[in-house]
Amino acid sequence: MEPSEIQRSGASDDLPHGFDVRDLIYLLVRTMAIAGGAAWALLTLEPGGTRHAVLEAFGVFAPYCVILYLAGGRILRTEEKRTFYFVASLSDIVFVTALVYVSGGISSPFVPALYLWSALVASYFGLRGGLLTALVNLGLIASLALLGPLPVQPWSAVFVVAAVVLHGPVVGVLFDLATRPGRRLRAAHDEMALTHQRLVEEQTDLIELEKHAATGVLAAGIAHEINNPLSGIMQCARALREEHMPEERREKYLSSILEACARMTGILEGLRDYSRRRSAVPTDIDAAELVSACLRSVVPFCEEADVKVVSSLEVGDVQIRAETTQLKKALINVVMNAIYFSPGGSEVSVSATRRASMWGIAIADRGPGISKENLAKVRDPFFTTKRHGEGTGLGLAISYGVMHSFGGELSIESELGRGTTVTLWLPAAGGHAHA
Repeated sequence: MEPSEIQRSGASDDLPHGFDVRDLIYLLVRTMAIAGGAAWALLTLEPGGTRHAVLEAFGVFAPYCVILYLAGGRILRTEEKRTFYFVASLSDIVFVTALVYVSGGISSPFVPALYLWSALVASYFGLRGGLLTALVNLGLIASLALLGPLPVQPWSAVFVVAAVVLHGPVVGVLFDLATRPGRRLRAAHDEMALTHQRLVEEQTDLIELEKHAATGVLAAGIAHEINNPLSGIMQCARALREEHMPEERREKYLSSILEACARMTGILEGLRDYSRRRSAVPTDIDAAELVSACLRSVVPFCEEADVKVVSSLEVGDVQIRAETTQLKKALINVVMNAIYFSPGGSEVSVSATRRASMWGIAIADRGPGISKENLAKVRDPFFTTKRHGEGTGLGLAISYGVMHSFGGELSIESELGRGTTVTLWLPAAGGHAHA
């Protein structure tokens, strides 16, 4: 549906769905008109043919009106409400015409009822309804003038005709003007609802596509990472089938098999950590003590890479809330990455910063940095810029999942040629995360 289709051009489309206050007002007006008209005829008209005919008309129309509302009550709660009011309007004019004809024609005391009918129709359907009542009333007055004499005063006849003919269009115009802001607001609301529905549908489709794409990337990564060591195992196994193989070469092949198996085990453990639902309960931790413990475990890597890791955290200064084992795993992953990409003789710094109810532990290196294109991929499993065989691409993906498992965040800032800073944002001790 296009927006232009939502724009409402008349009051007829302004009727809201469901039984509402307007419907109740119309019902009360009809009930009071029938009851009041019947009482007036019973109390004021002289006994005779006219009185009998008028009361008979009321006796027929009153039950019909009851049946109309009983049968159409369900329609009033649907989009077909206009159909109900169109039928009701036809019934009203038939009833009023019958009353006028049996009670004196153009001089009938029920001629003013045409004003009420015109007002009701105009309030249903706006100017269009008012113009329709003008045509109907004009035809009715013309037929009455042919059947009976006009009033003695010509101006009286002109007034009656003008009032009956113009009443509907005037009420319709006033009603359209009064309800125009509401119609525009409803049209805008409908357009917003339609747009929101489209966005929800498109978002759902995008999420499904993203899930399929992520599954494909993950499957491709697993296949690639396992295929390489598996191929090595198969080659070594074929070679070991030789009967006269030197013991030295046999040991070499066996070592290669064990190394490949260890690599596949590491990949599978990383996948398990990446997908595992972590249910450990966070506790208050001294960040300086945790960082010191992590740095002690990476000393051999620092010596091998000729990189120094320096922490500015002091015991007691930074208290965070997290789960010790999982956070240590995430922190070591990030520090190991920083060591790997740092040039020999450089330094990796660990510092802390406060943001509202969060503490950030920042690990900064002076490595080559990450391009903008790769920065958007570093959290993806199996994405790595390390040399082949030196990384699985699961480190940051696991760290990212660990941080979110207890209300933290992982942010990365990098610039080519100037290094990278990875910040682990954690809730302060005794509090909760406010991202």
